[in-house]
Amino acid sequence: MTELDPPAATPAVVDRSTFDAALAVQVAAEKELTRHGDRVSASRRRLPMVEVEDYTFTGPDGPVRLTELFGDRYLLLVQNVMYGPDWDEGCPSCTWAVDNLPANMQRVADEGIAFAMVSQAPIEKLEAWRARQGWDHRWVSSADTTYHHDWGWTQLAEDGSEVLHPGYSYYLLHDGRPYLTYTTRARGTEAILPTAHIMDRTVYGRQQDWEDSPQGWPQTPTYG
Repeated sequence: MTELDPPAATPAVVDRSTFDAALAVQVAAEKELTRHGDRVSASRRRLPMVEVEDYTFTGPDGPVRLTELFGDRYLLLVQNVMYGPDWDEGCPSCTWAVDNLPANMQRVADEGIAFAMVSQAPIEKLEAWRARQGWDHRWVSSADTTYHHDWGWTQLAEDGSEVLHPGYSYYLLHDGRPYLTYTTRARGTEAILPTAHIMDRTVYGRQQDWEDSPQGWPQTPTYG
């Protein structure tokens, strides 16, 4: 079966009143989830911040400081894209995440938020991958800095190998200095991945093996 073939398993067929009643229960649960999300967002806005070194990254035209990534904005979202120095291609899941960004990033800029991506690979590799994907986002290399290690985006495993992590960092420029106000990784990144949320609301969800789905629902390995 391909992703375009409809699964054999389906929900139970009921009359309209039974469906409406079941949907009402679901909507009530989702409203509570929304309210809880509002409470979590309120606590996020009350987090302290920490000053960050004004790292000098490498862009396609030369050195680029962290503060320069803000441009004329005071807020900055940085996507930490997994692309190791010795990798021949960018991370597939990170690439998927970049493809999930708004088609019109000016909408983000209009809210005072600049956007940039940062990876450890040399700028030549990043530029080649960006051209291959058709992206126009600003992408800089941290290869000549300690940025990834300082902030845990790259960690050493027990065998001495490097383990890279994807995620997002949110910065505030205040009095000319960059401050980290929030960071998230793992499933925390899903908040800005619209495709994942669209899939969640279909009858079969994301069709991944970690989901709690009815018997017979199609599921495949998450990173298969």
